[in-house]
Amino acid sequence: MDKDNFFIKSQIESNIRDIVQFINTGIFGADVLRVFREPVFISIILKLDDLLQKFVKLGERINFKDDVSINTDISDITDLVNKVRNSAFHLSSPENLLDKKYQIKFVFNMISGKVPNAISIDGVSHGADYEDDIAFFYGEYKIYLKRHIIRLIKESTEVYKRLYNEEIRF
Repeated sequence: MDKDNFFIKSQIESNIRDIVQFINTGIFGADVLRVFREPVFISIILKLDDLLQKFVKLGERINFKDDVSINTDISDITDLVNKVRNSAFHLSSPENLLDKKYQIKFVFNMISGKVPNAISIDGVSHGADYEDDIAFFYGEYKIYLKRHIIRLIKESTEVYKRLYNEEIRF
């Protein structure tokens, strides 16, 4: 992938800008906008995955592991975003199962604040670990607004600066 290709650079800029604009609406904290949360989240995760996959192809993978549940399919935040994206776009996928034994689906669930035991199945708890954050779930995949998505945007703007030697204009 050619980083200097006009369309690649424009898509990277556009993805970062759009995600920031979505987050800055305050949609995840405004009850009156509740009906729009899932479509906005899906737009964010789609653009975020596209952005991160471009960075992988450009040799700039973002790979932090903080608060990422590592397993055979997920080694870092880039993998987690990709799994969430796939789950969000394939609602009938087994990826959306929170519990395979009982066939419990968990599709776009949002937990605000610290609620570590929001759901418990056969002694296994699923929930959110931080008072100051919002967790989104698709199946067993959990991604945080501040600790993951906002951090990814900050790190993406740094990657952009390294690649293009300029700041993104918001």
